[in-house]
Amino acid sequence: MNPLVCPLCGEANGCSYAAGAPHSDCWCNQAVFPEGVFDRIPTEQRRKSCICQTCLAEFKARG
Repeated sequence: MNPLVCPLCGEANGCSYAAGAPHSDCWCNQAVFPEGVFDRIPTEQRRKSCICQTCLAEFKARG
């Protein structure tokens, strides 16, 4: 499993922390993650790589 890849779509997740930068530099610090968004990640992949901004936006758009 690659921590730089979104577990939902397989594209780059833009995780600055996984890329070696301070966690405070990551886009996710400014994002709001609605309840249920992480339920879409297969259990064995949870907390191993971040979802990407696109998948987060698509989840929010679906309501």
